[in-house]
Amino acid sequence: MSQVIIVSNRLPISVSKKNAKLVYSPSLGGLATGLSSYVNDPGNTWIGWPGIASDELNEEEKQSIATELGKRNCYPVFLSKKQIDEFYNGFSNSILWPLFHNLPSRKIEPDQLTTWWQAYKKVNQHFAEVVVNLAQPKSQIWVHDYQLLLLPELLRIGKVGANIGFFLHIPFPKTKTLSRLAEAKKLLNGMLGADLIGFHTTEYVNDFLSFSKTTGIGKINDNVISLPSHRVVVNEFPMGIDYNKYAKAAKSKDVKLAAKRYKKRYSGRKLIVSIDRLDPTKGLVQRLNAYREFLKRNPNQCGKVVFTMVAAPSRTDIIVYQNLAKRLESLAQKINRDFGTSKWQPVDYMNIVQPFEEVAALFQIADIAFIVPLRDGMNLAAKEFVASNKKPGVLILSETAGAAEELQDALLVNPKQLESLVRALQQAMGMQKKELRGRLYRMKKDLSVNTVQHWAKTFVDTLQQPIPHTPRLTRTLNTRLIHGLNYDFRQAKKRLLFLDYDGTLVPFSAHYKNTHPPKAIIKLLSDLSANPVNEVVLISGRSADFLQKWFGAIPMNLVAEHGAAIKKNENKNWQTIDKTSTSWKKLLLPVLKKYARLAPGAHVEVKSNSLVWHYRAAKPYNAQKYAVIIKRSLKPILKKYGLEILQGNKVLEIKNPQISKANAAKQWLDQNYPFVLFIGDDLTDEDLFLALSPDSYAIKVGRGRTAARFRVDSSRDVVGLLRKLAKL
Repeated sequence: MSQVIIVSNRLPISVSKKNAKLVYSPSLGGLATGLSSYVNDPGNTWIGWPGIASDELNEEEKQSIATELGKRNCYPVFLSKKQIDEFYNGFSNSILWPLFHNLPSRKIEPDQLTTWWQAYKKVNQHFAEVVVNLAQPKSQIWVHDYQLLLLPELLRIGKVGANIGFFLHIPFPKTKTLSRLAEAKKLLNGMLGADLIGFHTTEYVNDFLSFSKTTGIGKINDNVISLPSHRVVVNEFPMGIDYNKYAKAAKSKDVKLAAKRYKKRYSGRKLIVSIDRLDPTKGLVQRLNAYREFLKRNPNQCGKVVFTMVAAPSRTDIIVYQNLAKRLESLAQKINRDFGTSKWQPVDYMNIVQPFEEVAALFQIADIAFIVPLRDGMNLAAKEFVASNKKPGVLILSETAGAAEELQDALLVNPKQLESLVRALQQAMGMQKKELRGRLYRMKKDLSVNTVQHWAKTFVDTLQQPIPHTPRLTRTLNTRLIHGLNYDFRQAKKRLLFLDYDGTLVPFSAHYKNTHPPKAIIKLLSDLSANPVNEVVLISGRSADFLQKWFGAIPMNLVAEHGAAIKKNENKNWQTIDKTSTSWKKLLLPVLKKYARLAPGAHVEVKSNSLVWHYRAAKPYNAQKYAVIIKRSLKPILKKYGLEILQGNKVLEIKNPQISKANAAKQWLDQNYPFVLFIGDDLTDEDLFLALSPDSYAIKVGRGRTAARFRVDSSRDVVGLLRKLAKL
């Protein structure tokens, strides 16, 4: 696998000074956990700030840090105190953070904003210089988060010769909100330097595409933005947690001791737990106000419940955070004065960073997790509670948190409406154990599959887009190139035309069974086949029955199921290429049908030589989730029977790996036609693109990396091209 370079504002290792000595400690959090497998590979590198200002270090210490971090596959980007204040505390966290979370920001003087913006640009450029120097020609570069929005474009300008990915860990704002920022378009251009941009949810993807469309940058088709220099794929990659770490935490001696201590501390009372960073986006004031109102309306609960709020200090140099810390402390004390007694304090407020053992213990024994941020990119704390909880407990979660898209069995609330929060607390308090267990079980099941490790692997795999060693530069088939194609077509005395069907001659349909070829396509293929100079081969993933029914009367060659069966023009009967047993279908069919039921809109197609799981009509989250499960769960069976799962366009096809379009096409390619044309649209066509000679006309339909020489946007372009050829 190519080198993976991870770039983020902070490294997974923090450096500090104690008694004039350098101290190294691991950073906590989901990102460091999810990317650990890549960092542990000595061929990879993580680039970021080590957490200590360069002003505090001499050159010898900087070298020592670089050497020590190098042993851990990390590389430091040193920043001064001034840069940290202006780039990080200033533009990143006083401008971008509140804006992207739809929060009001304090008024900033124009000169101050200009200074912060210049610092932001300079630090991004500094990161770019480091990355360009460390990158290899075939590196996969993965840039993270809002502090480095300009970096992808800077890397592309720096011609790193690598695939560039970018992931935003916070929400992407609405167009109206982002348009208020003068630098918004520059930030967008920065992000669009990437080949792949990832967000946590579909909503953020749509907001990004909407803003891109408003600015008039590039041509947008589905989730692809076409720019003059390259194409950018934009997609959702919901981040998970290290599920096993939290699920198995109860077995830890330290967690058991902490849980025992907390149980004694709260004396058997119902426990509401809230664990978050102290941040204006987290809705901490709203949680305390809702709890206060709950106690006011339910005096019978006084003395029977405790609200433990852990608000870990964050960005303590920023005045907004300082003011919030004072307000929370004051509000917690007021609730305790108004409702508490000498034997009971309703709020246990902790303005400290709690280690993993304490967090796991609190989540394990909690009756309710009260996690209601005003807006949050994902919110991993909600997922950590679900994985840890043993009671079982209830999750109250903001509908505005990214995690809400997955955790539908939580009590979803509007964090800005007091009544919504209070009603959820009352419902949670009275929920029956059977319902509690069912909700928690379903959420645990989902989170155990969509882990942080899976999230990281999925993103990197998508960035790498496994089309091996593409030797050709893919060019858009413009008027000049089409003129050359037409000329070569006219001059040739013998022509071979390979044509895919779905996505090439006709657009994809959500329900393949209900579709049939338009009369115009049947006429077009008839016209092409009527010319004796043309040898037309319709080479498709469709079944032999489908191709025979609709195209059997046309004097052309048919190839079904990606090469499993062939019917030549001069023959009446079909020839089956794969003669091996297909008894495995009986074993796998029930499995695929099961996941089709779990993902409404998905369905299974049974072909003579393969099984296909279609998920175009399923919701994106379910489609991705169960496609992953199918691949993972079937791996042992596929290995046993020598099968493969072929990833097509919103389909998974299980088949014999010896079956391919390239193998089926050999009997025509061996005849050395002077003119060869093949048009296809997805990964199933790439092996044939690679098999063609360099002077063939290999044309890819739509987005994605490809081995084809040329590209067109859609099936409409294909039909237009073929109609012109039919008249020559």
